[in-house]
Amino acid sequence: MEQQFERDTYPTSPPRLEYLWVENYRVLKSLELPCLSTLTVLLGPNGSGKSTLFDVFAFLSDCFSVGLRRAWDKRGRFREMRTRGSLGPLKFMFKYREEPRSPLMIY
Repeated sequence: MEQQFERDTYPTSPPRLEYLWVENYRVLKSLELPCLSTLTVLLGPNGSGKSTLFDVFAFLSDCFSVGLRRAWDKRGRFREMRTRGSLGPLKFMFKYREEPRSPLMIY
């Protein structure tokens, strides 16, 4: 027997990241991506931070799924995570929407 679902029960699009700010995370001394689109392309030479940017997402995902301590330990703790020569804390901010018309969530 096939179930019938109302059209409104499914989101029209997946959650979307709209903004990212990172400070003192590995090679990313200060990075702000203020207007992320549905397709964002990263271009740059080796060592410029492309892979580190993807690790930002992995780190934040680990923090939410397994906790800060395990995410921290997995990456060598503060000494390995903070930008070399920097004295400031690690900082992250991201903004996203669950659905196109939903409120902007800020973390």
